[in-house]
Amino acid sequence: MFEYKLLPVPAPAKKAKGRKTMPERMAHALSELMNSEAKENWLFEGQESFQVEEKSGLMGKEKHVECRYMVFRREIGLEEMPLDQKLEKLRERKAETIVQAPPTPAPEPFPEPMPSPQVMAEPSKNPSAGDGEEPTRIFSPFQDEATMGSAAPSLGPAKNP
Repeated sequence: MFEYKLLPVPAPAKKAKGRKTMPERMAHALSELMNSEAKENWLFEGQESFQVEEKSGLMGKEKHVECRYMVFRREIGLEEMPLDQKLEKLRERKAETIVQAPPTPAPEPFPEPMPSPQVMAEPSKNPSAGDGEEPTRIFSPFQDEATMGSAAPSLGPAKNP
Protein backbone atom coordinates (compact mmCIF):
# COMPACT_ATOMS: atom_id res chain seq x y z
CA MET A 1 0.00 0.00 0.00
CA PHE A 2 1.31 3.43 -0.92
CA GLU A 3 0.53 6.99 0.02
CA TYR A 4 1.00 9.80 -2.48
CA LYS A 5 2.01 13.42 -2.19
CA LEU A 6 1.63 16.12 -4.86
CA LEU A 7 3.73 19.27 -4.73
CA PRO A 8 3.58 22.16 -7.20
CA VAL A 9 6.56 22.41 -9.50
CA PRO A 10 8.81 25.08 -7.97
CA ALA A 11 9.25 28.40 -9.69
CA PRO A 12 12.81 28.87 -10.96
CA ALA A 13 13.00 32.50 -9.80
CA LYS A 14 15.19 31.58 -6.81
CA LYS A 15 18.77 32.62 -7.49
CA ALA A 16 21.60 30.36 -6.46
CA LYS A 17 25.34 30.79 -6.46
CA GLY A 18 26.94 29.73 -9.75
CA ARG A 19 23.60 29.34 -11.60
CA LYS A 20 23.12 32.12 -14.08
CA THR A 21 20.74 30.71 -16.70
CA MET A 22 17.09 29.83 -16.17
CA PRO A 23 17.55 26.07 -16.91
CA GLU A 24 20.34 25.91 -14.31
CA ARG A 25 18.14 27.66 -11.72
CA MET A 26 15.22 25.34 -12.50
CA ALA A 27 17.39 22.24 -12.20
CA HIS A 28 18.74 23.48 -8.86
CA ALA A 29 15.23 24.18 -7.48
CA LEU A 30 13.96 20.74 -8.61
CA SER A 31 16.95 18.87 -7.17
CA GLU A 32 16.56 20.66 -3.80
CA LEU A 33 12.89 19.71 -3.64
CA MET A 34 13.53 16.08 -4.66
CA ASN A 35 16.41 15.68 -2.18
CA SER A 36 14.37 17.08 0.71
CA GLU A 37 11.51 14.66 -0.06
CA ALA A 38 13.89 11.72 -0.45
CA LYS A 39 15.13 12.30 3.11
CA GLU A 40 11.57 11.51 4.25
CA ASN A 41 11.45 8.30 2.12
CA TRP A 42 9.30 9.81 -0.65
CA LEU A 43 10.06 8.41 -4.11
CA PHE A 44 9.59 10.64 -7.16
CA GLU A 45 6.98 9.10 -9.50
CA GLY A 46 6.66 11.76 -12.18
CA GLN A 47 5.01 15.02 -13.13
CA GLU A 48 1.32 15.59 -13.84
CA SER A 49 -0.52 18.53 -15.40
CA PHE A 50 -4.13 19.49 -14.75
CA GLN A 51 -6.42 22.05 -16.38
CA VAL A 52 -8.28 24.13 -13.80
CA GLU A 53 -10.94 26.78 -14.35
CA GLU A 54 -10.22 29.90 -12.39
CA LYS A 55 -12.44 32.96 -11.89
CA SER A 56 -10.71 36.28 -11.79
CA GLY A 57 -11.67 39.92 -11.63
CA LEU A 58 -14.89 41.63 -10.58
CA MET A 59 -16.98 40.09 -13.31
CA GLY A 60 -15.80 36.57 -12.49
CA LYS A 61 -14.49 35.84 -15.95
CA GLU A 62 -13.36 32.22 -16.18
CA LYS A 63 -10.04 31.24 -17.64
CA HIS A 64 -8.25 27.91 -17.95
CA VAL A 65 -5.02 27.57 -16.00
CA GLU A 66 -2.60 24.65 -16.26
CA CYS A 67 -1.26 23.44 -12.92
CA ARG A 68 1.82 21.23 -12.84
CA TYR A 69 2.58 18.96 -9.91
CA MET A 70 5.38 16.62 -8.93
CA VAL A 71 4.08 13.25 -7.69
CA PHE A 72 5.85 11.41 -4.86
CA ARG A 73 4.93 8.13 -3.20
CA ARG A 74 6.07 6.02 -0.28
CA GLU A 75 5.04 2.74 1.20
CA ILE A 76 2.75 2.88 4.20
CA GLY A 77 3.67 0.89 7.28
CA LEU A 78 7.36 0.36 6.51
CA GLU A 79 8.28 1.78 9.93
CA GLU A 80 6.16 -0.77 11.83
CA MET A 81 7.56 -3.82 9.99
CA PRO A 82 10.11 -6.13 11.60
CA LEU A 83 13.67 -5.69 10.39
CA ASP A 84 13.76 -8.85 8.25
CA GLN A 85 10.58 -7.80 6.39
CA LYS A 86 11.98 -4.30 5.85
CA LEU A 87 15.13 -5.79 4.34
CA GLU A 88 13.06 -8.03 2.06
CA LYS A 89 11.01 -5.03 0.86
CA LEU A 90 14.18 -3.05 0.19
CA ARG A 91 15.61 -5.98 -1.82
CA GLU A 92 12.42 -6.08 -3.89
CA ARG A 93 12.69 -2.35 -4.58
CA LYS A 94 16.32 -2.74 -5.60
CA ALA A 95 15.43 -5.65 -7.91
CA GLU A 96 12.73 -3.49 -9.54
CA THR A 97 15.22 -0.73 -10.33
CA ILE A 98 18.04 -2.92 -11.69
CA VAL A 99 18.12 -3.04 -15.46
CA GLN A 100 18.90 -6.51 -16.69
CA ALA A 101 20.74 -7.07 -19.96
CA PRO A 102 18.80 -9.12 -22.50
CA PRO A 103 19.90 -12.75 -22.65
CA THR A 104 22.50 -13.46 -25.28
CA PRO A 105 21.39 -15.97 -27.90
CA ALA A 106 23.22 -19.28 -28.07
CA PRO A 107 25.90 -19.37 -30.75
CA GLU A 108 25.03 -21.20 -33.93
CA PRO A 109 26.58 -24.65 -34.23
CA PHE A 110 29.44 -25.13 -36.63
CA PRO A 111 28.44 -26.39 -40.09
CA GLU A 112 29.28 -29.95 -41.07
CA PRO A 113 32.85 -30.20 -42.38
CA MET A 114 33.38 -30.79 -46.08
CA PRO A 115 34.74 -34.20 -47.11
CA SER A 116 38.46 -34.32 -47.79
CA PRO A 117 39.64 -34.15 -51.40
CA GLN A 118 40.90 -37.76 -51.20
CA VAL A 119 37.41 -38.99 -50.35
CA MET A 120 35.93 -36.94 -53.18
CA ALA A 121 38.51 -38.34 -55.65
CA GLU A 122 37.90 -42.04 -54.88
CA PRO A 123 35.51 -43.71 -57.32
CA SER A 124 32.54 -45.50 -55.83
CA LYS A 125 33.08 -49.19 -55.15
CA ASN A 126 29.85 -50.22 -56.78
CA PRO A 127 29.27 -48.07 -59.90
CA SER A 128 25.87 -49.64 -60.61
CA ALA A 129 24.58 -48.62 -57.15
CA GLY A 130 24.81 -44.86 -57.75
CA ASP A 131 22.78 -42.56 -59.96
CA GLY A 132 25.05 -43.22 -62.91
CA GLU A 133 27.18 -40.10 -62.59
CA GLU A 134 30.92 -40.14 -62.12
CA PRO A 135 32.06 -38.71 -58.77
CA THR A 136 33.79 -35.36 -58.82
CA ARG A 137 37.50 -35.78 -59.32
CA ILE A 138 40.27 -33.49 -58.29
CA PHE A 139 42.93 -33.06 -60.94
CA SER A 140 46.57 -32.47 -60.17
CA PRO A 141 48.92 -30.40 -62.32
CA PHE A 142 51.39 -33.30 -62.07
CA GLN A 143 50.99 -36.24 -64.41
CA ASP A 144 50.82 -39.74 -63.08
CA GLU A 145 51.84 -42.93 -64.94
CA ALA A 146 48.36 -43.61 -66.27
CA THR A 147 48.15 -40.28 -68.05
CA MET A 148 51.76 -40.31 -69.29
CA GLY A 149 51.30 -43.48 -71.36
CA SER A 150 54.09 -44.77 -73.63
CA ALA A 151 55.19 -41.35 -74.85
CA ALA A 152 57.24 -40.76 -71.73
CA PRO A 153 60.90 -41.77 -71.79
CA SER A 154 61.84 -44.68 -69.63
CA LEU A 155 64.34 -44.11 -66.91
CA GLY A 156 67.21 -46.47 -66.31
CA PRO A 157 70.97 -46.74 -66.31
CA ALA A 158 72.77 -44.51 -68.69
CA LYS A 159 74.09 -46.14 -71.87
CA ASN A 160 77.64 -45.66 -73.04
CA PRO A 161 77.99 -44.86 -76.74
